[in-house]
Amino acid sequence: MAKIKDLETDKQIHHGRREKLRALFLKYGLESFNEVQVIEFALGLSIPRIDTNPAAHRLINKFGSLNGVIDAHPNKLKEVAGIGEQSAFFLSFLKQFVTYSVGQKKPYDKIKTPADAVGFLREVMKTFTCENFVLLCLDKCGSVILYDKMTGSLDKVDINLRDITDTALRVKAVAVVVAHNHLDEGITPSDADIFLTRSLVNIFAPLGIDVMEHLIFNSEGTHFSFWKSKLLDMIKREHKSFSESRDFEDMYPEDMYSEDSYQ
Repeated sequence: MAKIKDLETDKQIHHGRREKLRALFLKYGLESFNEVQVIEFALGLSIPRIDTNPAAHRLINKFGSLNGVIDAHPNKLKEVAGIGEQSAFFLSFLKQFVTYSVGQKKPYDKIKTPADAVGFLREVMKTFTCENFVLLCLDKCGSVILYDKMTGSLDKVDINLRDITDTALRVKAVAVVVAHNHLDEGITPSDADIFLTRSLVNIFAPLGIDVMEHLIFNSEGTHFSFWKSKLLDMIKREHKSFSESRDFEDMYPEDMYSEDSYQ
């Protein structure tokens, strides 16, 4: 592991380092950079007069790779010494800047039905070489207002429900579509897939956000639809039935809140 300078030394700029990286970029592109240099170069565009090399090393050490850094939630990025609000915002912007162009190439300007979601996502999901989780946030007209991606499978990656909820609320989403891919040919939902879908419905329904669809793709573009299979409808009916029932009274009896219960 590379030795990392203390935060106090970050202001000690390596003379000519930024100019050297800029010259390399202009001549050879990012292909000539390693992952630390890519992050260092990007941070240099948002942090003036500070050596960004130490912060780049810290980010790689914490998140494991360039993809891990780019996929990290801004709040997680800010936990790294030397990364403030502006830098976290900028790194998050870079990911969305790239994925925005992907969305612009799709034949669907809007996603009004689950079938539209399939058409929007199928081709891009086929290009993934590792397992990814995708979140689409939609406005009331069905326009995609945010495209977010996390690398890793639902079983292996920490899909943080709080971060997903915060993201949807931050962009004032009216509906969300979630999708992930399997590297093999199987598209049958696992217990983890079903649990995630149920959790999202239970969280979003009271907030007035519709979970429109959960899609599972394989490398050939074949997909499983929670909506088409009626599994999503069943989960939503489960939630509605429980939220409208009075079964919770049996779970929390009236005398639970009496003064005697605190004696």
